[in-house]
Amino acid sequence: MKHRPISLCIILLTSIYLLTGCWDQREIEERATILGLAIDIADKDKQPIPLTHPEGAEVPTSEIGKLEVTAQLAVPGQIPLGPSQGGSQGTSQDRVWVVKAVGQTIDDAIQGLQQQLAHKVFFGQLQIIILSEDVASKGVGHINEFLRRRPEIRRTAWMAVNEKDAAYTMQIAPKLERVPAIYLSTMFEEAVKLGKFPENDLGKYWVHTSNKGWDGFLPYITTKKTDNIEISGLAYFSGDKMAGKTKPYQIAYFNGLTGQNPGGAALVVKLSEDESVMVQSTKRKAKYKASLKKGKPHFDIDVEIWGIVRETNKQQLKLDNQRIVRKIEQTSGEMLEKEMLKLIQETQEKKADIFGFGEYVRGDLALYWNHEIKTSEKWKEIYQEMSVDINAKVNIQRVGMKAS
Repeated sequence: MKHRPISLCIILLTSIYLLTGCWDQREIEERATILGLAIDIADKDKQPIPLTHPEGAEVPTSEIGKLEVTAQLAVPGQIPLGPSQGGSQGTSQDRVWVVKAVGQTIDDAIQGLQQQLAHKVFFGQLQIIILSEDVASKGVGHINEFLRRRPEIRRTAWMAVNEKDAAYTMQIAPKLERVPAIYLSTMFEEAVKLGKFPENDLGKYWVHTSNKGWDGFLPYITTKKTDNIEISGLAYFSGDKMAGKTKPYQIAYFNGLTGQNPGGAALVVKLSEDESVMVQSTKRKAKYKASLKKGKPHFDIDVEIWGIVRETNKQQLKLDNQRIVRKIEQTSGEMLEKEMLKLIQETQEKKADIFGFGEYVRGDLALYWNHEIKTSEKWKEIYQEMSVDINAKVNIQRVGMKAS
């Protein structure tokens, strides 16, 4: 019996720990859940509400000036949890609420959003962050710093650069998805699965930008008058500032150079003045070898692409002829070598190493890096002078089921 008080104490202490599991629980209806966030440079005539500083006080702005933040919030009880029954209930505008605020910094603008909402803002379901091209060109360091301090923001969210007005993307209501912000994030995820875009969610973007020898890139999107959005290229950065953007077709060359899988991009291969075929990649492989040539970094890149013939522009083009297939492979390889080298040179001009060449130098030529480079700023200078040789090989796996 003398051990009974000890046993009771242990049970009571254990029970207390179990009771703490929901001490900070909050009902979903008591949260202002932000699904999408757009960030623009604020117009000069728009002034923030003086919430964090006295009215009239001269408060420093962010590194890029005053910001306008547009948030797409979920309307409690209106977000569908499964397939609709008996047709769609309501419109996208009924399921989300768009709110705007201006601030000296991004957090100041978020405070302005909070002032308009009854419940605390919650970033745990944030799907997409859209930056205007003006914001991206002036620098996203301050924005990334704010986002990385919010532990509830998922690294699987996406960040993208819009051609003009980022806020407009929060108003678009695509027909294929009931929640616009979810549609945007799904568009990027599906593009990755289809081999149309490299895997690059928010977490991977931050990993790239944290390395000394690697610059980040983001999806570059344009909006259409038909309430739709299109992936129009890669917005590539030098440090934390957008340095340039690729053409839509150059995404495929980037995917090939970085060995992104699965394949999926299509390529028109011109065989003669009036003959061409459409080749689609199914698998990609890239191998980098770093060396020093005349005291400067040099890279030999072997790219191998496996693909299928999707169509020919002429019925007379007989693909049962191995000579024709070999010509398609050779012509495709030569075209890839030319265009891939052109893409690398464009990024070299802008000092934007989005391929991670610097990380290969840090690893394979560590002594050279430690003595001659040391910093990311120095690498950007060296990157402009780096030489590259590309060997691209294309393997046609199938030419289709049509009888010749």
